[in-house]
Parts: sequence; structure tokens; C-alpha cells
Amino acid sequence: MIGIFTGIMAFIVISVLFIKPYVGMADNGDFFREIHNVGLYYLTESFDDRHFGYFNMEYGIRQYPFERTALFVSSLTLMIRTALALDLWFTQDNLFDIRTLAILYGIVFITAFYLLLKNFADRMTFPLIIATSILAIMIFGDAGYISYFSSFYGEPASYVFLLLTLAFGFRLLRDKKPSVGEYVLFFLSAAVFIAAKQQNAPIGLLFAIVSVRLLSLRKDKLWKIVIGSTTVLLLSLSAFIYLAITDGIGHINQYHTVTRGILEDSPNPERDMEELGLDKKFSLLAGTTYYDKYSIENSESALMNERFYPNAGYGAVIKFYLLHMDRAFGKLDLAAKHAYTIRPLAIGNYEKSERKGYGAKTNDFVVWSSLKEKLFPKSFRFILLFYALYFGSLLKFYVDRFKNGNVRGMIRLELFGLVGLIGLIQLSVSFLGAGDADLAKHLFLFNVCFDFMFVSVVVYSLNSLYVKYSSRRKAGASHWKPKSSISG
Repeated sequence: MIGIFTGIMAFIVISVLFIKPYVGMADNGDFFREIHNVGLYYLTESFDDRHFGYFNMEYGIRQYPFERTALFVSSLTLMIRTALALDLWFTQDNLFDIRTLAILYGIVFITAFYLLLKNFADRMTFPLIIATSILAIMIFGDAGYISYFSSFYGEPASYVFLLLTLAFGFRLLRDKKPSVGEYVLFFLSAAVFIAAKQQNAPIGLLFAIVSVRLLSLRKDKLWKIVIGSTTVLLLSLSAFIYLAITDGIGHINQYHTVTRGILEDSPNPERDMEELGLDKKFSLLAGTTYYDKYSIENSESALMNERFYPNAGYGAVIKFYLLHMDRAFGKLDLAAKHAYTIRPLAIGNYEKSERKGYGAKTNDFVVWSSLKEKLFPKSFRFILLFYALYFGSLLKFYVDRFKNGNVRGMIRLELFGLVGLIGLIQLSVSFLGAGDADLAKHLFLFNVCFDFMFVSVVVYSLNSLYVKYSSRRKAGASHWKPKSSISG
């Protein structure tokens, strides 16, 4: 049964990515961080053809694509290099087909989907397995998620490896004596997830805590050595990824934090600049982006590097929002309005050759991404309420397992809690990291975590209703049988 539903999910992935018209994600300006690092380049010189409106499937390969001097700062680079090596091996031409990368993501995703379903199926009745599988396919197989596989963004790596890490984590809790090999797979998946984007770096601390909690599953020396060493590696990797943020990436985030965060809809932009310690003339940059084709001031001019970026650090931004909590909550409310948008409005899905129009988006397999924006209230208060109910329920179950000494059950609930914390972190830092620029994309991981939480809540609710229904049927049957025997 699990194999059938996994096959359905695989069919959706193939339909979206590998059957014409091919679907992918256009470049919003972020691709340069990766494609130049591995020796790829655009086949068109047109800015409009390269950015926002159209998905580019093929890229040129430079003569020396595997330069050892290229700085390795993310697991995404590893994924792209692997895909590039496979493409060169099979085609032996000077073109890279991004669908090769999509194949890798698809394999990881289908594996994670299968393992997650299998982990939970053992605890479910047959009807609940069917309902859960259909819900999971509709949500996690949405084209809003799958279309990212054909792109150079860090989002797809974050998506598939978070699911894979959770799958291995839950799998470890099934066996009385989990194997070292299974834990290593959990660690490797977590490491790739952490290194997929600088935005994921702080989450390494949470995975390190979970890793330490797994110590209780075995008492032997080998287990303790492996977990102890890999936990240190997770913490070191998180620190390295964060510290490896280059000036270019840091400047992009800083620019948007001020121009699309603090200055956006500001009642007094000049005063805000003075509070940040910046010259008030920078208020003229309100609403602009780092990538604007025509700008008031070049994003990397001497003036910006000498007087803007050094004084627009995150410490100053945090202080600003702490002194203006009304503005902070206003930004969180704005984030909540975009929190359920899986498909960024400014990014197209089709190749220009399909003649679908600039910025056109696919309408196939988008039931969930379309429904989601209409289903949930777009307010930060609703998100707080949802989280309160979610964590309140987890706490109740956690206390019960603590009283019973059920350590595995406690860790299992901690994994569910981990998903919620990751989502909350993503929502909270969205404006701190880049203001409202590409907000839907920056909240991608929040969407993933929210959807995982939503599926968990729905499945638990369905299971509770089924248990109550079964109990009433059994009670009715036991009440009827004695009467039947007496009357007979």
C-alpha cells in the first residue's frame, strides 16, 4: 500500500518536471551565488530572459567547471557538482540540463516520502493510512514545492533533506537497538540540510540537541563516541556556514533589511535612518532592491560600502525593532499575509519557448498551494494560536510519556516540536534577514514546517475520531450480545 502511494507521488514529480511543458523556477538574482562557483553560465544575455519571468532549462559549461579555487560554502554546491558530473558523463556536451539536478532532488524526496509514510503506517489503521497518504500527496506533492527542484535555489535542498532527516530520526526510534549506520544517515541528512542555506545555519543547534537526546537509545561506548563526535561536527558546521557568508550575500540581506524592511511604509524614513546611525539621505532607497536594473545609488558603490553596510548591521536592526515593537508586530503581520504563499508571485515557471507569457505559472497539481492561501487567516495572531494549540497538545502528551518513563516517546514528540521551532525561527527572522523582498521565498521553510504540523494535527484528529467511533461500536456490540443470548 505504501509503495502504491509512493508511486503516485513519483508520477506527480515526473509529470511536473519531466513532461512538456517543463516546469521550473526562474532566477530572481540568487542563482549567481552557485552557477559561477561551479563553472556554469547563461546562454542568453537578455536580463529579462534570465531573471524573474522565464525558467531556463539549459546552461553553458565553462572549459574548467571544477575549479579547486571555488569557495565551497554550501551543500547545494555539492548537489550541483554531482548533477553536473552526471550530465557530462551521460551527454558529453557543453550544456548542463538542470533537470539532472531535479532528478537528484526527486530521488531524495521520494525516498523521504516513502520512509515517513512507512514509519507512521505501523501505528495507523488501514483507513487512516489511506487518508494520510492522500493528504500528504496533495500537500507535499504540490507543484509549488516540486517546481523548485529545477532551480539553483537553496529551497529544494532544504525541503527534501529536512524531510529525509525527520524520516531517519523517526526511524531510529522504531528499533529497540538502532544501528550506528541509521544514525549516520540521520547525521548526514541533517548536515546537508544545515549547509543548504545560510538561513539554516542556526537550526544546526536544534539538531545538535536532538542528537544528544539520541544518546539514551543505546548505552555502549561506540554509540556514545559516534553521537558525541557528530554532534560536535553539527555545531562546527553551523558555525562555519554562518561565518562563511560573504560580503556579497551579507550586503544583499542588509540592503533589503533596511530598504524593504525598516523603510518600507515608514511614517518617517529620515528619522529611522538617524536612529540606525545612517545618513538620512539613505531614506531615498526606500522600497528599492539590491538587484534593481536602474537605481538611485549602485548597491556596491564606494558610498554604500563605506557609510551604509558598516552601520546597517543586524545588531542595530534588532535594537530598532525592540524600541519600536509596534513596527515589529506590524512586520510580523505582513509576514503572516505572505506566510501561506508557496509560489512567489514574481517568479515564472515556464521556458520562454512555451510562449506562456512573462512570469506565467503552472496550474497543474496546485490544489494545495491555491487552497492554502484562502484557507487560513492571514494574521500573526492566528499563527500564534495555531502554535499554542500545537505545542500545548505536544506538552500534554510529553508529560504523559515522562510520567511513564517512555523516553522514545518523548524524543518522538521532540522531533515534532523541532519542526514547529524551525518554522517559527523562519517566520521571525524573515524581515530581519531581508525585509519583504521575495518574502514568499524566504518563508518557504516556514510553509514546509507549517504543512508538516497541519498534516500531523489532521491525522491525529482523524485518529481520535476513529478511536471514539470504534469504542462506541464495541460498547454497543458488548451491550447487544448479552441481550441476544438471554433472549435466545
